[in-house]
Amino acid sequence: MRCALSLRILTVATAAALSVPAPAAAADGVDAASRATARKVGGEAVKLFESGDFAGALEKFNTADSLVPAPTLGLYAARCLVRLGRLVEASERYLEVTRMQLDRGALQVMRKAQADAVVERDRLLPTIPTLEIRLEGPRGDGVEVAVDGKPLLAGLLGEKRPVDPGKYTIVAKRADTTVTRDVAVALRDAAQVVLPLPPLPLPPAPRMPLLPKVGWVAVSAGGAGLLTGGIAALAAVAKGQSLLTACPLHVCPDPATLAMAGPYNAARAASTAGFIVGAVGLAAGIPIVIASPSVEYAYPDGQVAPPPKDAPARAAIAPWVTLGGAGLRGIF
Repeated sequence: MRCALSLRILTVATAAALSVPAPAAAADGVDAASRATARKVGGEAVKLFESGDFAGALEKFNTADSLVPAPTLGLYAARCLVRLGRLVEASERYLEVTRMQLDRGALQVMRKAQADAVVERDRLLPTIPTLEIRLEGPRGDGVEVAVDGKPLLAGLLGEKRPVDPGKYTIVAKRADTTVTRDVAVALRDAAQVVLPLPPLPLPPAPRMPLLPKVGWVAVSAGGAGLLTGGIAALAAVAKGQSLLTACPLHVCPDPATLAMAGPYNAARAASTAGFIVGAVGLAAGIPIVIASPSVEYAYPDGQVAPPPKDAPARAAIAPWVTLGGAGLRGIF
């Protein structure tokens, strides 16, 4: 009975507020068409509120209030928000109603709406729950926190902020990890959620990449081949001199002297093979060593990591071709 009476009062008050004579309407900058529309929408809002369609009523009250602001419309918009569970928004809407400036000739029902807004807001505030979100653990280069997908300002971390009753999903994201917590908040609750961040991963360490290792193996093999070829060449020269001395005019006097040609030929073959291996190894290894980065970074599990921001520039080489010629350019 009391609710029905209040709605009838609201209907009358809305109609009275929106039925100001034309001169007054012109004075407050509201044209007749807007006032007529607000009157129509306000009446529809009252019917929706009475039927329990608070979402629809809220939309209508907001529309009417945007056309012709009135404490009665704002008051019932706040009441719709309360019934929809949007308590934080409702408290702010009540506050807006109490701060509306009324003319001296304002209807008494408008002043009563403001007084009701004060009383209802004072009654609502103690029921609004709070939610405090805290982070524990190292934050690294920064942590982003979101509540139900909406970013939370860093200044709100560790603060008890008013929230509507309901379930929330809090997600904290660091570059290397994500921590998620779900929380249900009831009326008058003072909920607290702590998001524990794990230790920061060990920084990537420098190491020699595989390709330069292959290059250095080839260079080493090439160097060894050249050394072997050189030693074999010296041995071949020495044996050749001995063979020439023992076999003047390339004629060996006996089989024992002729047998000296075997070690000479073996030394010549070893020298040739050594020089070939050396040339191939150096020809393949040196470009690989020059063109490949000398250092790469890896995580403790062996995965390759991007170089740190303060890492020195890598040695690199790249070909270039223009109309005037071609060549290689590099950074060392």
